[in-house]
This record gives sequence, structure tokens and C-alpha cells, in this order.
Amino acid sequence: MERSRRRSQWILLLVASLVATSSLVSSQEGIETIPGPTAYVKTLSKDVPLLCRSSKPASDCSVRIPGYMNTYGLTSLPEGISPYGNGECGIRIGTFKQINVGKFQCNLTIGGESFQRSIEVVQAVPPEPTDIELGPDTITTEDGAAPTANITLQLDGEPFDSKYLRPLEFSETIDKKGRKLVTASQDLNYPITIADNGKKLVCRAEHFAVNKGFLRSSLLLDIRFPPQPIPTIYIGGGVHTMVNVTIKANPRPQISWKVNGMTIEEGQSFGPYQSYYPRDMDFGSYLILLKINERTDRTAIFELVATNELGTQTYVIKASKQGDDGGDHPEDAPEQTGSGAVFWLISIWTFFCSVIVSCLLSVPSLS
Repeated sequence: MERSRRRSQWILLLVASLVATSSLVSSQEGIETIPGPTAYVKTLSKDVPLLCRSSKPASDCSVRIPGYMNTYGLTSLPEGISPYGNGECGIRIGTFKQINVGKFQCNLTIGGESFQRSIEVVQAVPPEPTDIELGPDTITTEDGAAPTANITLQLDGEPFDSKYLRPLEFSETIDKKGRKLVTASQDLNYPITIADNGKKLVCRAEHFAVNKGFLRSSLLLDIRFPPQPIPTIYIGGGVHTMVNVTIKANPRPQISWKVNGMTIEEGQSFGPYQSYYPRDMDFGSYLILLKINERTDRTAIFELVATNELGTQTYVIKASKQGDDGGDHPEDAPEQTGSGAVFWLISIWTFFCSVIVSCLLSVPSLS
């Protein structure tokens, strides 16, 4: 008896389960909402579609539209709203306004059964201009938007390798108008070097509610560093000799020259030597000039000292004048003229390391 009753209960539970499953399958009826369960729409958008589509034909359709009190059939829609879809249950809002924010509901009759589906219509909110903060990490944030914006990080127009980026983080807030906004933030761990000085760090936020499709914030990298040990040297020959040295430093260095026991500060002249102020060549490069207003010895040693608040670098430059045959000329030999050339063999020392570079520069002689 007890066994028979348990079997009856089991059969009853099985039947109930089958009925519930059947009801669940029947309730779905393959109905989908387009564009989805949530529709983000920009204010004043034109021809906004809201649609409930079924895999089976619907014999009847009515809708409730945000901003309107009544339920409407597709043949009696209010002004500015038209049917949408090919025999389906949908509408098209001619011009989307603030009053159209809310729940759109469609009521369908399929095979004698009634079904309801809804789409939450949300006003799209563009992001605020992005913020970029520099610290031990570079933190970029994109202020609240609905839906969230797609943000990318670039350095001088080139995207960062993903190995430097941490995963995006999201947080939700409610603004004063009661709108749910999403803020996205991303950390960048990138080893900044002197070569990055003057480059532009860009945070780009793409969002369809922004008129031009995206917002962009940028930060010019101003990297401070002492004078660097490897300069670029050029010596121009002719009636006057001009020693050209380009060094890297930020902020601007103060310089002085030491030649034949004399010290010539920037902007000063001493005997035949004239020292110029460093010329800013952008992005931490400075051109430093020493003009020699007399014939230069075949071999000359110039000492250049560059200092800024982060350090000092001393450059010892040895220049040996040679002919176009590569040999040294006697001190009383005349300068080559016409189509000939004078060569300077330049060696550079700093207190950072020993000889850094030796190069042969060809300078046409002046007749």
C-alpha cells in the first residue's frame, strides 16, 4: 500500500514537472525583442525601432508606449509613431524625446494564448571628457556614460601593447536625474623613458551619443632628466670655425665652455671665442654653439659643461683638422680652397664613460 502511494506521488510529481516544462516552452514561443531587452537611445534620434518578433504568426498585437497612457493597436498609433516590422508587433518612433524613456510593452496573441514582452528604453548619456592622471601608474578614467564607452590608450597615435594594460574596471553611479551611469577606468603600467619626452598620451572614448563619435583627452609627457652623456657633434670650417653640439636635457641646461684655460659662459665672448645661449630644438634637445673668430689650430680641445637642476655633464671634445687625403697638415700649411675639403676627426669623452664615439666629418672649405 505504502509502495503504491509513493509510486502515485512520483507519477504526480512527474506529471506536474512535465506540465510546468510544457508551460515554460510554450511561454517562450521564440519571441525576441529588438534591439534587445534594453535599448539605449540618443535624444532626438530619428526613426527609432522597437520590435517584438515571434517565430509563429501573431493574430493580434497591441503596445504600450513610454510617454503615453493608453494601449494602442498598430492601426491606431499616436501621431509621430508608425508600425514597424513585416506583420510583426513593433513600432517606429519618428523623433525620440525625453518622454519616451521608460518601458515599451508589446502584447501578442499567438495560437489563442497571450504573451507579453518588454524593452526598457533608456536615454543614452555621452561620457564626460576623460581624465588622465599620472603617478607610479598611469590611470585613465572615463566618466559616467550610458551605456559605457569603449576606451583606448595611445602614445603618439600608436596603441599600447596589451601587456602594459590592466583589465578595465567598471563602477555604477546614479546621477541627479536618476540615470544609471557606468564609469570605466583602466590602469597603464608602462616604463616611461627619456625617448618618450614630448610624446602625447591619449585616452580616446568612443560612444554613439557623442556627436563626432568619440571624445579624446591628451597629456603631453614632460619628462625631466639631467644632460645626457652622448651628444651630437658637428664642426663647420671656413673663415670662422663653429662648434655645434646637440645634447639632450630637460629642463634647459646652463652651459659653459673651457678652451685654452679660459672659461666662456653662455651668451658671453672671450677673446676670439663667442658662446651662444642653448637653442631649444623641442622635446629636450638643445643646440649649443661656440664660434671661433680666428684660424683654428690643427688640433683643439674644447670642454663643454652642461648643468640643470637634475645633474651635470661634462663633455671633452678633441678635434683634429685633416686634409682630404686623411693626413695631418703642418701648422703653416694653407687651408684648402676651391673644391677641396677640410676634415675634422672628432673624439668625445665624458665622465660617464670613456671614448664614446669617433667620427669623420667632411666640411667643404670656403675659398
